[in-house]
Amino acid sequence: MNIAVFASGNGSNFKNLVELEKIGYLKGTIKVLISNRNCVAVDIASENKIPSHIIKPSDFNSDLDYSKTLTEIIKENNIDLIFLAGYLLKLPEDFVGFFQGKIINIHPAILPSFGGKGFYGDNVHKSVIDNGCRITGITIHFIDSDYDKGNIIFQKAISVMPDDTAETLSNKIHKLEYFYYPFIINMIAEGIVTYDNGSVKINSKLSRTVHALVSVSDKTGILDFAKEMNKNGILIISTGGTYRTLVDCGIKAVPVEAVTGFDEILGGRVKTLNNTIFGGMLSLRDDGNHIKEMNENFIPRIDIVAVNLYPFEAAAKEYDPFDARLIENIDIGGVSLLRAAAKNHKYVAVASDCDDYIKIVNDLENNKTVSDDTKKFLAVKAFKRTYEYDRAIYQKHTTDDNEKININLSKLFDLRYGENPHQRAALYSSKEKLPFNKLWGKELSYNNILDAYQSWQAVLDFNKPACVIFKHITPCGIATDDDINTAFEKAYSADPLSAYGGIISINRKITKEIAQFLSHKFVEIISAPEFDDEAVEIFKKKKNLRILEWKQDIRDRKVYKSVGDEFLISDPDNTVIADKWEIVSGDDISSDEREALVFAFTCVKHIRSNAIVLTTKDMTVGIGAGQMSRIDSIHMADYKYKQYLSSNPKPSFIVMASDAYFPFNDSIIKAKEIGVSAIIQPGGSVRDQEVIDKARELGIKMVLTGIRHFKHS
Repeated sequence: MNIAVFASGNGSNFKNLVELEKIGYLKGTIKVLISNRNCVAVDIASENKIPSHIIKPSDFNSDLDYSKTLTEIIKENNIDLIFLAGYLLKLPEDFVGFFQGKIINIHPAILPSFGGKGFYGDNVHKSVIDNGCRITGITIHFIDSDYDKGNIIFQKAISVMPDDTAETLSNKIHKLEYFYYPFIINMIAEGIVTYDNGSVKINSKLSRTVHALVSVSDKTGILDFAKEMNKNGILIISTGGTYRTLVDCGIKAVPVEAVTGFDEILGGRVKTLNNTIFGGMLSLRDDGNHIKEMNENFIPRIDIVAVNLYPFEAAAKEYDPFDARLIENIDIGGVSLLRAAAKNHKYVAVASDCDDYIKIVNDLENNKTVSDDTKKFLAVKAFKRTYEYDRAIYQKHTTDDNEKININLSKLFDLRYGENPHQRAALYSSKEKLPFNKLWGKELSYNNILDAYQSWQAVLDFNKPACVIFKHITPCGIATDDDINTAFEKAYSADPLSAYGGIISINRKITKEIAQFLSHKFVEIISAPEFDDEAVEIFKKKKNLRILEWKQDIRDRKVYKSVGDEFLISDPDNTVIADKWEIVSGDDISSDEREALVFAFTCVKHIRSNAIVLTTKDMTVGIGAGQMSRIDSIHMADYKYKQYLSSNPKPSFIVMASDAYFPFNDSIIKAKEIGVSAIIQPGGSVRDQEVIDKARELGIKMVLTGIRHFKHS
């Protein structure tokens, strides 16, 4: 469709039409500008290489000659439609009659009020205010020979506020004009609006004019995304800060109030909650009734919605429940926009975070439209986002945590298999990132992950430099020392046979010396808070080794265990020894023995029940784990201790720790045979006194802590 524009003033509407033609939004080509004087509009035409003519009525002997000249220009350029954009003269009757139904005007008021000779520009707005009107607006109409007459196509009203001036009203009116004038032009070009036998007809045809709604608090990537949409002829409707960001960077956009006719209110709480916006998103493009209602209500079609929500989750970390600052970070309109767009995913692509933009852009570049598969994928993602958002709000404010718990997990990656090769498995997390970085090595297995996490929790229980070596989710060697190299050597020498293929966790920087020793050993994982560069290079020569650099203390997490469709949920076992330290046998516990007992009880906390550990004051020398009776665990610890003695000198003393009480005194008798000088245990058996009496009889010191450390997985 070829367009002629008549303008007399600063050409703001003309400039807007030119810019929209450039991005492919305007469904027509501006072929010529006609003015009655040398004005800014003529300069705009010149800058954009649009032919222009200055035609003054005073240069002609009659209106007929004036009309004839105008008509010749229109015919020469094969003009289909003529648009008046601030043209301040009345057109000659012959010209209007000849092009009846092809000349459109926009007036800055609700006609028939404030129309006619002299009512243009600020004169209109001053009159509206002087007359105490509460509404004003725009009128788009076909023209006839009288001033501001002719069949009305469209009107849009806005409120006049008590503090409005002619200038503020002018700004509001311009916003409406910049959106609705080109929008109505497109409806005419597409045959939706027609002039039929002296009346305006609205036809039920689906508009091809596409818009995007963009309202983002996180502006990451939005400029590039918006530029790509402009390239594809998509005009952006945007809110507040997002709109200013876009237009400041030369992107073609209109503020949401230009579409709705309502400024945002209540400090920004209400911006997009409007029939025009939601109608544009929710209409079914293949439903005749929906198309009819869209066109009759002049609702723009919105095919792309990009919204990210107020950062409630971040605010929740800073503010208490129901704090006013927290409440202000609860997004209302954004959630509604996402849900509406996702619901209508057959026709609307919804971007709920910055990573979605590239998917939409790729589809637009390749297909000029967004594929059904992409729209479905994005819809599911948007539904997930609104679910997580509402869940975060609920969980921050509820006191009902023990009644219902929602576990929200995202898959991080698939595993090769589960606990055994015939079992499928994957790693999920409630967080976005893992608590460690894998610096080297092949993918982690199901069993690797269990051992890595539990060994890391264990080593963090020691304040001194410590090393813990795990195998099948139980320790086989634990040691501490003032020097981390020595702590590692002790832990490894505690049970080198079991350390083969083990998982090693160290709570200090891994040194080159440790790496050199392990370069000749087979281990699955090395975990530490940091590594010497030389150590990493040594480790990288072992292709089957994984190096995990841990960034978080994970001991304070809730414990979840599935037992079918049910879950056991508990607090973590983060108390080693509480207030109770009751010496029930012997009264001369040395400082070395006390240190050894505390060390042993810290170790036994991480050993599978029934758990027994034999230690010096800083290393394990015999571990008995996972036996059905406590005495069997003692026999196992004794066996491991004898293995240790076969290649190491006998310690000056050893102590024993038990994760739970001794049900019978046979364990104390066996401890005496082994050579244990002191025992630490929770107590709590109905036979406690028998056990204590036997310890006293055999000269074994004993401390009760009142803290049990069962560990079943």
